[in-house]
Amino acid sequence: MLDLIPQRAVDSAEINDRVVQVRHKNIDDVSLYEKFGQIRRVPIEALTSTPDRTPTGEIIRELVEPTRMDDFHALQNKATGALLNVRPVGKHYALVPHDELFAQQAEILQDSNIPLGDVDVLDRVYEQGARVHRTIHFNEMQQHGTLKGGEPDVVRCRMDIFNSVDMSWAFQIFSGAYRDLCRNTLVFGGEKAYHQRKIHKGTLSPDAMIEKATMGLDMWQNQKEQMRLWRKSPLTDRDFAGILKGTICKKNTKAAKVDEDLAVNERRLNWMLERFSEEKQELGSTLWAGFNALTHWSTHLPDARKEGRNECKRYTRADQVRHIVDSSAWRNLELAA
Repeated sequence: MLDLIPQRAVDSAEINDRVVQVRHKNIDDVSLYEKFGQIRRVPIEALTSTPDRTPTGEIIRELVEPTRMDDFHALQNKATGALLNVRPVGKHYALVPHDELFAQQAEILQDSNIPLGDVDVLDRVYEQGARVHRTIHFNEMQQHGTLKGGEPDVVRCRMDIFNSVDMSWAFQIFSGAYRDLCRNTLVFGGEKAYHQRKIHKGTLSPDAMIEKATMGLDMWQNQKEQMRLWRKSPLTDRDFAGILKGTICKKNTKAAKVDEDLAVNERRLNWMLERFSEEKQELGSTLWAGFNALTHWSTHLPDARKEGRNECKRYTRADQVRHIVDSSAWRNLELAA
């Protein structure tokens, strides 16, 4: 599983045989991708042989000559002229050049309401430009609280884009709010941290996905007050258990409909209450602690080897968390505060 939650960026550069990593504070700076990411298709020729025969059909020699392959292309770095050591791509492959992608992202962000006065950018290039990953932290989009021990509890917004030209990664974009301490992806008021994944085929439109991810961040700014309310709203074990029993710990089997004692997933309920207890140690007996227990459940899946299946589960669990925080039971606890 890729680490989608890197540390905050500072001015520096790191280079090894496989990765070039640059940290800076300017979303317009796509110089790294101009060096490694200007990728174009170039024709491929295959050597084919034709037998040269005598009038009686006897083969004298093999005539070898280049033959152009119209349906496949190699990929070349325009800046260096080097061919990427990747397999040929077909005519239906949707090539997304890295430099154009991130220049487009910067333009969309500048046209938005996202504050860009203080950002941290982390650019990574893998395998000479075969794959790239950019992370932007929006430092003016933060919400601050205090843990029980007095330590700061910071939620910050960020956007991640992954791209490849060697068919190893699909195009992916993430945007949302993250707690520094636990690295949970937060889910607010019906709006999950935006995530979209598309393979490089057909009509791939990165600009439309970047615009949606940007809109999601813009909406988050209007929901910071909700976090402040949750930090102050009390939540007992009994109330939290009641919410869980009616939602993510509720069984929908035939046996559960007949016998109420079988209607609750006791194993998950006990796990969630243990997680809630851990969150309470730092956040107190609050809706904020309950919410972070829920987001931990939605984002931390046990088997990293089942990445594709886990991604589907994350979507499902995030939807369930959204329904909980939008439910009347949760809203009533907010009002009680």
